[in-house]
Amino acid sequence: MTGRWLKMAYDRDGACWMIRLSGRLHAIHCGECFEMRVGDRGIPCRLELDRQWYVIMRETKFNLRMTDRYQIRFV
Repeated sequence: MTGRWLKMAYDRDGACWMIRLSGRLHAIHCGECFEMRVGDRGIPCRLELDRQWYVIMRETKFNLRMTDRYQIRFV
């Protein structure tokens, strides 16, 4: 899709994570892969849903907080 950093935010109405791309909102779905900015680097990860939304990064997982925004990019 794009190499630039995008803000991913949770949409309570749609119960999914969204990004704004080319002026339109797009949902991010389970299984989609992207880099998430952690500090000053991008870490490859995959979005998943169990009881909560979480990302899998290498050998670890962590829950996403619905009130936070995350910077992601598709490579």
